[in-house]
Amino acid sequence: MEFMVFVSLLLAPVVIATAALIERRLGPAAAGWIAALPVAFAVAVVTVAIDTTPHIAGSMALSAATHVLAQVAFGVVFAWALRQHGLSIGIGCGVFAYLACSALIWYLPDVFAVVAAVAALVAGPRLMPAGQPRRPAPRHWTSIALTCSSAAVVVGCAVLSRRLAGPDIAGGIAAFPTMCTTLTVVAVARDGAAAGVHALGGLVRSLPCYFAFCLVVALSTPVAGIAAVGLGLLACLSVATFTWRRVPKATTSGGSRHKPSLPAHASPTLVAAQPVALRP
Repeated sequence: MEFMVFVSLLLAPVVIATAALIERRLGPAAAGWIAALPVAFAVAVVTVAIDTTPHIAGSMALSAATHVLAQVAFGVVFAWALRQHGLSIGIGCGVFAYLACSALIWYLPDVFAVVAAVAALVAGPRLMPAGQPRRPAPRHWTSIALTCSSAAVVVGCAVLSRRLAGPDIAGGIAAFPTMCTTLTVVAVARDGAAAGVHALGGLVRSLPCYFAFCLVVALSTPVAGIAAVGLGLLACLSVATFTWRRVPKATTSGGSRHKPSLPAHASPTLVAAQPVALRP
């Protein structure tokens, strides 16, 4: 069990570092999409299955699947509040939306919560602020290291919380998008609110992958046991091939297709027209 917890703490910096590399090339939306993939949660499911029983791990996966509605609400509300009022109010509004939806999900039957999650996945991308992301400013390696360290601390707190809670509460805790939140905070601090909004847009567009993994694991665990995690990862990859195409990629303000401009010190020269002699 302790080894699997250690693996979970190592995976968080790896995912954030990968997202940072993707962000440099394709922008914050692609980075948010990467950060929201259920990599750390897959390790958590394996950990619970080994430490307890696959049935409890399946229950935690089902709880996480039902909380996708809360994740979509978090991303949408956070993005709009961030755009209008800044980072602090944006985080507060996003967390409040997540907690409010989680409280509602607690009283819903699982079937209704799953149906609501599917509806939220369809509507979520349409509710996000529109815009085309740009490539971020160059980031020093120390900034990436600090971001990875903070992600490890956040995931460590989540792992400890899961160990103290039951599978239903643990699924709700695990579903909170901690790594994408960390990535959003860093993007806003470096490139402004627009970059954070696009990172949250990547989160919302990546959630179908998360939902597919959780639902397949929850349904197949009673039959396949711990092998259900592999089936869930296959379902996640299948959905990822579709959702990745819909993630807006970064553009630059300049490009090779633009015509070269004159230097600042140069001035255009006019060539006088030469008279043409006509033959008699």
